[in-house]
Amino acid sequence: MEKKISEKKVVVDGLTLKLLRKDEKWVFPFVTYYQHGLGSPICLELLEYKEDSNGFEPEAVITVNLPGVERNAGCQFIDTNNNGEAVLDWLVLYELGVPTGRYAASGHCMYPEVDFYRSERFMRQKEFCDRHFNFVG
Repeated sequence: MEKKISEKKVVVDGLTLKLLRKDEKWVFPFVTYYQHGLGSPICLELLEYKEDSNGFEPEAVITVNLPGVERNAGCQFIDTNNNGEAVLDWLVLYELGVPTGRYAASGHCMYPEVDFYRSERFMRQKEFCDRHFNFVG
């Protein structure tokens, strides 16, 4: 069965935000940056939309920062250890990133690398978050 993209827009604090469907929840892909690592490494967190409060709660951090592991600009490793392998399919489904085929080992885990900069959708999301939010995870 082929999965389909499901999106909706909400207005929170005067900002129109595009939400994506993940695991029966509406989430906002929040792009920020890790404090450590070369080139302001990308941090992608999913914030779950709570309709009753018209606000958000942290849902999951999709990326994992491995500061000692070399990667290209715009690339980051995906935390399949805490989010499951399906998170990579979700990123591809919503065209948020392109798997590079590279992996990095940390502990007993192998983390797949994704090139976010090859995704037009991700770049729009990054620009929106950079413009409206100023946080570093």
